Amino acid sequence: MKLFITKSLIDFLNSSCYLSNSNIVLTDLKRIIFTSSDVEKHYLNSELSESIKQVLDSPYLNKSAYLNTTIDSIVPLVNNDNISKYKSQIILPIFHNDVADGLLVFFTEDREYLPSNLKFAETTRHFAELFSTKDYL
Repeated sequence: MKLFITKSLIDFLNSSCYLSNSNIVLTDLKRIIFTSSDVEKHYLNSELSESIKQVLDSPYLNKSAYLNTTIDSIVPLVNNDNISKYKSQIILPIFHNDVADGLLVFFTEDREYLPSNLKFAETTRHFAELFSTKDYL
């Protein structure tokens, strides 16, 4: 299934960005299709890096999977990404009909993520999956 960028999804992700004090990007299987941060608008429509494609292609990817990185293990989102300015990421797959259709990525420049941030990210992923269907067009 294709991810749809609906008004509900845009509004929700922008609110999530504010509440989590994080940057958020949404990808399909090939490129960045949404970014909630004006600072990261240059990511929009950029092709995914090989590293992030490997996350998508992982045989271990399932609905409960996530990748929580720290400053030592940041995954570049796009080719030639300046990852030196990020401290941590949470990368979660977006599923429709049990098939991964993209990734929801939270990243921050000023702190590392805590378990409470993961709960917030998982909740955001759930609603992103709902709001990215044709039903919300």
